[in-house]
Formats: sequence, structure tokens, C-alpha cells
Amino acid sequence: MDKIVVFETYYNPIEANIVKERLVDSGIQCFLSDENTTTINPLYNQAIGGVKLHLFEYDVMAARKVLDDQHVQVTLADEVAGFDNHSERISEEMKSDEICPKCGSDHVGYVQATKNRFSILTMLFSILLMIYPFNAKKTHHCFNCGNEF
Repeated sequence: MDKIVVFETYYNPIEANIVKERLVDSGIQCFLSDENTTTINPLYNQAIGGVKLHLFEYDVMAARKVLDDQHVQVTLADEVAGFDNHSERISEEMKSDEICPKCGSDHVGYVQATKNRFSILTMLFSILLMIYPFNAKKTHHCFNCGNEF
């Protein structure tokens, strides 16, 4: 009978799932335990020893070889992040029509304000109803200098 061993433990369930799927894609059978417990209540994470990745004992060396392949890690990280190796194209996509009046950058987005984001009326209603403020201001935000306009 084949023996199942704990290959690695992770304190981040997302990282454990990424490694598990990478091994499954490579043809190595494996599964996670204690994943739901740590996802639902992260305070139990250290008490139960994290998320455990189990696989067959005869697959340990193959799993190490798959996870140690540096070329695959770099390519996979670029694909997951949505980047390709053309930084010019990335910088072109992030440019905006708006220009920051403070620094002149075009790395500007129309996002939720970080300063003074709730109006007085919204704050009063949220205090009276004991709820989180429901109406937030949006503004242009420069990601280079942090200026809001």
C-alpha cells in the first residue's frame, strides 16, 4: 500500500492552492487538509499547524523538481500577474488623459477619495443608523505623488 505524507505546510491557503494546482497540472496527485478551517477562522492557523499539502511518498522527489524549476516560476508569476516582458506596452496602458497638476504625471485614475471621502450628511446618517457610510466621494488620484484633485 502506498504511503501518503505531508509534503509541506502553508500558513496562507491561497499559496497552498497555487502550489497544489501546479502539482496537479504536472500530473502529481495531491490534496490539502485543514484548508477550510484556516480560511474560515485564520486565528486557528497556528494552532492546527497551517494548511497541509499531502501527496504520495513516491512523488516527493518529482514534486520538489517541479517546484524548484526557476524558469517555470518566473514565467508563471508573469502570467498570473498579467504582465508580459514588454514594459513599454504596460506603461502605455496605464497612461491617462488626465494630468496631475502637482507633478505633471499621467499615471492618474478616477478612484474613491482617500482624504475627506465622506460628506457631513453621509456621516450623520451613518452615525444615526449605526452603519458604515454608504456614499463615498470619487476623485482623480495621482499614483506617483498621491495628489487628489
